[in-house]
Amino acid sequence: MTATIQMQRRGDRLECTSPIWADMLDQFPQGIDLNVKITRARSVRQNATYWGLLGWVITNGPEWLSSQWPHADQLSDALQLETGYVRQIKLANGMVYGLPESKSFEEMPQAKFNAYFEAAQIKLAEWCGYDPLPIYLTVMAGRRRMAA
Repeated sequence: MTATIQMQRRGDRLECTSPIWADMLDQFPQGIDLNVKITRARSVRQNATYWGLLGWVITNGPEWLSSQWPHADQLSDALQLETGYVRQIKLANGMVYGLPESKSFEEMPQAKFNAYFEAAQIKLAEWCGYDPLPIYLTVMAGRRRMAA
């Protein structure tokens, strides 16, 4: 079994940053050796904002956008192709295609995701005719206040 678990360094120990990560760690037996690959974590909050924004735009943005890309994954792929965050593959016939790069925490470092997120926001604002991020953040803040 493999898993990516977010942890924080505390002196010479690593500690899970949330109960969810601790539950994932509990799936491994006590007393066995584990191989650990240490990388700097990306912002979970920013990642959630990105995917939340895309879902919100599909539901609340221009109708043409949701009919073109009815799911956040599809909109994300389109944004990556439009903003140039792609990996190129060359087929045997010489044709070159661009495919969306992986946005996984392991493969896209924070600095690159920051740049991509900014480019995606600019493209979304262009497509929507307004900047949807401040509206989305205001709506989410209102929901959190109502839930509290």
